Amino acid sequence: LQVKDLLLEESIPVLYEEIHALPEHTWSDVNESFKMPFLLTDAGLKVGIGGGGTSIDRQRNLPFFAGTAAAYGLDRETALAMITRNNAEILGVADRVGTLEVGKDATLIVSTGDALDMRTSNVIWAFIQGREIDLYGTQQELFERYQERYSNRRD
Repeated sequence: LQVKDLLLEESIPVLYEEIHALPEHTWSDVNESFKMPFLLTDAGLKVGIGGGGTSIDRQRNLPFFAGTAAAYGLDRETALAMITRNNAEILGVADRVGTLEVGKDATLIVSTGDALDMRTSNVIWAFIQGREIDLYGTQQELFERYQERYSNRRD
């Protein structure tokens, strides 16, 4: 937030990637990273939420990062926009992705639960450029293999 005035003056958007990080300083609020998307948006900046670098395992958690932002001040629509429309605009690809509109790539997920809540989200379909993606993979295979073995265990 120390450079927010410069960012506003120059119309520079922020792609925030540290929402699940620990505070940078010992004197910082322990929830600082969770609140930052709200604080940046409240300051008038355009904000997107990123997963950090090229880490694929973090990219799949973008909806949950947005859910964290919603739990710490943002309304859910704004949090969702931070992983869809805002990211597309910041990255210069909003003509193709970021919103569901005629003429754009149909790149989206469909969840039976709340896509921003890791407790209820269950992605049942995924599409990239209008083509359905097979969601069955190693994670699902391992779940099925060990589900019966461990579901009957008594702790």
